[in-house]
Amino acid sequence: MWLKLLIVLSLLLLLLAIKANLSLSIFLPGLLLAFLFKMTPTEIIHSTWKSISDWNTIKLLLIIFLILILVEIQKEKGSLQKLVKGMEGLFGNKWMTITLSPSLIGLLPMPGGALVSAPVLNEALGEGEVSPELKTFINYWFRHIWEYFWPLYQGFILTVTIFGIKTIELIKNQFYFTFIAAALGYVSMLIFLPRLKNDIKKEPFIISIKTLIKGTWEILLIIIMLILFPRLDILVSLSIAIISSIVISIPKRKIWGIIVRAFNLRILLLLASVMIFKGYILNSELSSLLKNSISGSHSLLAFLMVSIPFSLGFLTGVNTAFAGISFPLFIPIVGHNLNYISLLYISGFSGVLLSPLHLCLALSAEYYEAKLIRVYKYLTLPVLIILAIAIIVFV
Repeated sequence: MWLKLLIVLSLLLLLLAIKANLSLSIFLPGLLLAFLFKMTPTEIIHSTWKSISDWNTIKLLLIIFLILILVEIQKEKGSLQKLVKGMEGLFGNKWMTITLSPSLIGLLPMPGGALVSAPVLNEALGEGEVSPELKTFINYWFRHIWEYFWPLYQGFILTVTIFGIKTIELIKNQFYFTFIAAALGYVSMLIFLPRLKNDIKKEPFIISIKTLIKGTWEILLIIIMLILFPRLDILVSLSIAIISSIVISIPKRKIWGIIVRAFNLRILLLLASVMIFKGYILNSELSSLLKNSISGSHSLLAFLMVSIPFSLGFLTGVNTAFAGISFPLFIPIVGHNLNYISLLYISGFSGVLLSPLHLCLALSAEYYEAKLIRVYKYLTLPVLIILAIAIIVFV
């Protein structure tokens, strides 16, 4: 069994190394896995169709598409600029601005979103006072503190879908890692950041709050619905927020353009490939073989649950990749155990945070003209501390 898995993993790594399309990099090793673990062509076709047509797959694609629409709506309205302006006026504090600008913008998932907050941070920190590498770390770190529990991120949604658990359950099990991440970022700034001149003008409270709400009310609406109605499906809350925003803020002539820009076939195909891969694992003999092989050894299980997602996260720099490739392998063993699922997720996300292929890290370093290798001076220890905490919780 392990030799066969090694062959599948080798194909996956080869495809990643030659920078093949990520959807194919998941689908082709999945197809090989199906053949190696004795699925007939008829069974493979049946499993593929069942995975694509399953409501969970359709729902996943709809949720991600709605998130992409929400991102485009926010861009169209200039919401992020209002968010930053309101925040600066509200706090009138440079430390708050440099941490909250990337973190609040991080509430809205978007590829390379760190570039949105990078100019704000640069303005707040000045040109010569802080090294490019420290700027890169601050912008990158606070941009990603929410991904441990924020239900708009694709990796989080994919995790919920793969393991068949409720969104609110995983939120409750992981939300405190965001506070840990924020604290680690703050401590890093205390250690490395020089004294800054506080030259930001504070605005009247009411004006700042109004500006802040104008920039974030759709996101706030989703949060309120999640809190007040924990059983409400994220698909419904997203739909309500988007429809409300379109009715209130978006001219009819712009709606179609927003939908077209939001339709990202590459992302949707990637998610479909992940669900097909999951189907091959569950419908082949690998499922029972894995369960029998690992279930008797707690130490081996813990090692695999950390190393496999972490490695895939580091190799790809993409949340959906580590979740989609590795999580289906553990379904027969993990079931609905939230502590196991959290260990898998945080292990994978730790690999993503350290990956030089992570788009936000690469773009932040490029924007600030930082040497990427020097950024790891600030980045490595906080990531490893969070991973260590996750392992301790699991143990």
